Amino acid sequence: MPSNPDPESREHVPPSPEVPSTPQTQVSSSAARVWTQFHDVIFDRMATIETAVTALRQGQLTDEIRKKAVMEAHRLAGSLGMFGLADGTRLAREIEHALGDEAPLGPETPRKLTEDAAGLRQILEKGPA
Repeated sequence: MPSNPDPESREHVPPSPEVPSTPQTQVSSSAARVWTQFHDVIFDRMATIETAVTALRQGQLTDEIRKKAVMEAHRLAGSLGMFGLADGTRLAREIEHALGDEAPLGPETPRKLTEDAAGLRQILEKGPA
């Protein structure tokens, strides 16, 4: 039966230095917790936008799909700034405006929306810093 090691014979390992808590690190930590909490909702909103973009490319965009995507893009634009994702806010607003009721859907719209949605998804997948 092995004997218990003598605590006096162990090498002393200094404690790791603590990072001082600052308001910025506290906000980052809080934002990360909220991001985790709302991750599924955020990506459901993104999926709604992608569904609308796909429907548009296939010539099957209905008013219902369009309005729902506009609403979800608006919600994303409003919430992404809270996480410091300004580029995500910008892209979500561009998508919202491009799909909005007053926006004419020109021949370049499907390509532009595909690029914007892909960029927005990439930002969301990275998440807040």
